[in-house]
Amino acid sequence: MLDENSGFDLRLMEKMAERGLTQADLCRHTELASSMISHYCTGQRIPSVPVAVKIAKALNTTVDYLAYGKPEKTRQPFPDAHTIAEKTKDYALKHPESEQIDDEASLINMFRSLNSEGKAKVISYTKDMLSIDMYRPD
Repeated sequence: MLDENSGFDLRLMEKMAERGLTQADLCRHTELASSMISHYCTGQRIPSVPVAVKIAKALNTTVDYLAYGKPEKTRQPFPDAHTIAEKTKDYALKHPESEQIDDEASLINMFRSLNSEGKAKVISYTKDMLSIDMYRPD
């Protein structure tokens, strides 16, 4: 549990400085009100866990680091759609039998463009299809 003495504000300001972000930048990245970011930066308030997660993601760090100063684990950024497309093209060149690769990359790109509700529906629909034998691979 975070408290006023956690040092969250100091580590928040440190990470913002490392990333060259202003409070306004952090507001844009997290969609939080500027007054809330100001309160967190000055130590007047401590964010809830979901808000701390948003802030940590925007600063490419961990909640554990911001909250408690625990060492950051090395995080591999999730590849963007372009990187995935390039890798799938490389794979397709090496494995010409894999014509479905472009379709899969296209599906990934479309999935990523959905909001969370749309993603949940796609996942639910896919699970439903997998439970029906006629849609499963031979």
